[in-house]
Amino acid sequence: MYSNEHTLQDLLQQAFRRLDMDDTVTEIEVRRMYNILVGDLISRLTWSLSFKDGILTARLASAALRQELLYRRNSLLEKINDNLGRKAVKEIRFL
Repeated sequence: MYSNEHTLQDLLQQAFRRLDMDDTVTEIEVRRMYNILVGDLISRLTWSLSFKDGILTARLASAALRQELLYRRNSLLEKINDNLGRKAVKEIRFL
């Protein structure tokens, strides 16, 4: 028997694919996950955040914060991808 049932997520993903918005949705998800995982303080000290071609780039307020996040980079990358359920982020750069 054929079922016409789909989840809202499935329908939205199909719509985004048709509108060629997959990259935009992924960028929004990655940016949101970064802010959740680093917390409020580091989010406020992140001046800009961009995501393109699998590279998440964060411009930070201080060199000390940059150094701290460099130590946590691999862990943060894994957590972002785990929470998204796919390997969207290939690299994180801190400036």
